[in-house]
Amino acid sequence: MGAGPAATASTTAAYAQFVDPNRKWYSNRRILTLNAWIVLLLITSSTNGYDGSMMNGLQSLDQWKGYFNNPTGGKLGLLNAIQNIGSLAAYPIAPYVSDGLGRRPTIFIGALIMCIATAVQTASQSVGMFIGARCLIGFGLTFAANSAPMLVTEIAYPTHRAPLTSTYNSLWYSGAIIAAWTTFGTFKINSTWAWRVPSALQALPSVLQVCLIWFCPESPRWMVSKGKDAEALKTLAYYHADGNEQDPLIRFEYEEIKAAIEFDREVAEK
Repeated sequence: MGAGPAATASTTAAYAQFVDPNRKWYSNRRILTLNAWIVLLLITSSTNGYDGSMMNGLQSLDQWKGYFNNPTGGKLGLLNAIQNIGSLAAYPIAPYVSDGLGRRPTIFIGALIMCIATAVQTASQSVGMFIGARCLIGFGLTFAANSAPMLVTEIAYPTHRAPLTSTYNSLWYSGAIIAAWTTFGTFKINSTWAWRVPSALQALPSVLQVCLIWFCPESPRWMVSKGKDAEALKTLAYYHADGNEQDPLIRFEYEEIKAAIEFDREVAEK
């Protein structure tokens, strides 16, 4: 564990010599745009936080308990645990999809699955339908949560990488807070919409990702691993150096990516 901070400090120092201190990120349109796309990736964590808090809130709603015949014991436990079970089912698959198809397609697949699952959850007519929908939500979440944080680290501007990646897990709580207030705000609705509204709102981050993920840049690291070096260099240059592919920072990032991938391949062959 002791090598972590040293490695981080070393990496930061390596980048620092290529970063112009007079070049402020808030006055650079391309870096601002990049950070906006990164926010689209970060809300994946909010989706996870929303789900856990929503289920806590729904258990306090008489409308939800009455509609599903007051689940208790193992059935109530399954209603809460099934999302994690769905997530576990996707763990053996998601990394291969992310490395094979790319980070953006994997996020799209996960978000699309969650949109479908949330629609089923919102329209549930039985406890079995609700449980199945929550299992599917967990399954889709694993795909998105596998690729989103990786893509954040792989496209973020070097000096922003640490703050942005640490923000990912922090946003879990934003989703939890929103879910808690949503269920609190709907508990006075004297119909099944008291729990259907929070269920439907769970899809909002996934809907945004389905609609906008293709505008987000793909991972330069993934592109280099697939032999798309020119595209990777162009992406790095566009967002990190105003399109200048000969910028020292871009050359350093590009060579670092190539060296890391080559090292990974050598280790895999042994």
